[in-house]
Formats: sequence, C-alpha cells, structure tokens
Amino acid sequence: MASSTPIRVIRAFAVSPLHSQAIYHAIAEAFTDDTPDTICLVQPSDPYISIGYHQDAQNELDLGRVADLGLGVIRRQVGGGAVYLDANQVFVQWIFSPNSLPHSIEARYQLFIGPIVETYRELGIPAEMRPINDIQVSGRKIGGCGAARIGRAEVLVSSFMFDIDLNTMASVLRVDTEKMRDKLYHNLQEYITCITSELALSPEPERVLEIYLTKMSDLLERPITPVASLTADEKTQLISTEHTMAQESWTNGGGGRRVAGLTIKTGTVMHHAVYKAAGGLIRWVLFLDGRRILDASLEGDFTVYPLDAPLKLATAIVGDQLDLLIGDRWNHLYREIVEDAPGVSSEDLMQPLLRIAADVM
Repeated sequence: MASSTPIRVIRAFAVSPLHSQAIYHAIAEAFTDDTPDTICLVQPSDPYISIGYHQDAQNELDLGRVADLGLGVIRRQVGGGAVYLDANQVFVQWIFSPNSLPHSIEARYQLFIGPIVETYRELGIPAEMRPINDIQVSGRKIGGCGAARIGRAEVLVSSFMFDIDLNTMASVLRVDTEKMRDKLYHNLQEYITCITSELALSPEPERVLEIYLTKMSDLLERPITPVASLTADEKTQLISTEHTMAQESWTNGGGGRRVAGLTIKTGTVMHHAVYKAAGGLIRWVLFLDGRRILDASLEGDFTVYPLDAPLKLATAIVGDQLDLLIGDRWNHLYREIVEDAPGVSSEDLMQPLLRIAADVM
C-alpha cells in the first residue's frame, strides 16, 4: 500500500437522498485503472432511511411509520444497520483502488477512521476509535463506518454527525411494543452523541471539512484535488445506478440477499434465530421439513467480503440436513466463501443455526 498520487475530492451538497447514496456506488461501478482514488463529501437535502445491504426492511423498520413521515428507504451496498439520515450529517465516502489500502478490512477501518478522529479532536471533541468500526466520545457513539467491494473499487463510508433526530430514529425502527420504543429512545439518548451535543458552539460544516481534508492528506501523505467533478462515464453510470436503487425490487426484494419465503405446506416449518457477534447482528431464517433445509436466508448488519457471501452461504445450505450441516461442513463452507468478516467468525454465523437445531432436535 503506497501511493503519492493526488486524491480527488468531490463535493455534493444539498443533493437528493437517492443521489447521496448513488454517487459513491456509481463511481465504484465505473472504476477503472485510470480512476483516481476519490473522496466524496455529501450532504442530503432531505431526510431518509438507509438500510444495510444484508438487511430486510420489514424486519428492521416500522414501514407504516416510515410512510406516515414521508421518508424514503434506500438500500446501500454496504453493511451495517438501518440509519436515519438528514442534512445534519455530512457523509464521507472513500472510493479507492485496492492497491491504495491495507489488505484486511480491520486495518482499512483504522486508516479510514484515523483522520475523522483527528478532526474531532482538533475541534475539541475527545473522539477515539472503538474496534471494530465505531467512533466514540466518552463511551457514546458519534459515528460508525461501513466497507464493501463494489466493482473494482474498495468503498468505505462514514459521516460527521452535526446533529441527530433521535426521536424520529426511534420512531421508525421496528419494535414489539410502544414500551420497547420508549426504552429504545432512552437507550439512544444515552448511547449516541453528536457535534452539537459535545460543543457549546457547533462549527460550520465547511470548517470541519477543511480540517478533515488536511488531516486526511497528512495521515495518508498524499495531496488532494479539492475541486473536481465526475467524468462523463461516471455521470452516465450515476443515472443507471439511481434508477436501480430507486426500484422497489431493489429496496424490498433483498438487494443481494437470498429471500427465504416458501409457501408453507404440511411438514414445512419456518424457524428464525439471531445472534449478536462483535461485528454485528446475525439473523438466519430457515424453512425446514423435519431437519432438511428447504429454503434459507442470512441477514444482519455485519460487514463481510465478498458482498454476496451471505447469499452464497444461504444458497449452499439449501437441501442439507441441519444436524449434518453444523460442524465440519459449515466450517468448510465458511472458509470457501468468506474472504473477510471483521468481528464475525464461522462460529458466530453458526450460532443461530445451533439455536434452531436445538429447537427441532
């Protein structure tokens, strides 16, 4: 990992929610050997909900409440959880060549988070990285980041959180009861912070980004091209990407997930189980006939390489006997399919399967 070439910086402020997510996807999808490493600094014009690539919107969101608020839902090709986003945040999106980054995802997170942490500290906020991919201030989260390989590019995303509407965030997440929603809201208040909460006088976004670009250039030892635009090919790709990401089939159809949904017939039973690993929440949904797996879906808010690993894992176990899958067969599939999954081991992904097996054996 070594480069002295300039990093292109693209600013996209007051853009539509769809544009704010599609821009880094499009640059990645159009990425070639001639594409410079690029950082997008993006601010959406309107609020919306973004869900992680491996999530099911119906499991994560109160879609009725989302509709009542007039919020759009956009699935991204990056892991992580459902988040409420608005103009009080400025997104930082890296679209880099793999040759410009460390090999492991965890090392990439450290490199990516470094200048964000240093920027917060310059502002007087004692931020620090909390492994695997969070940014915290005195135990409270002020940001997280996600990673994915899209096309020929490596993507890392995060944001500077100037303010946050915790009430709306709590209202759109799916919970079993209103009592649980109240508890969720209070938990969010205790666990999440922002620039406005940490400083008596919140700085202007341009000041924060000026500090950030300086810190980033110094830490990476690379110059920047601060005023740049998309190429003609990237603009064409952006139109196509926005079209794809606006489709209901993309948002609700599972993105790249395998969606388990057999018609329930005699002898077919649906089971689901969740497990919280260091790298995120893991959820398996299985349709079983006895112990035979007829259909399967793996979802959650974890990060995994390659992006379609959950799809491949779920597809690979269809037809297996659940009790025979667990053990060497599962470990073999994990080694064969998963390149990297920070904080999520083969044993972690197996835990929900073990819980389902315990129910049916």
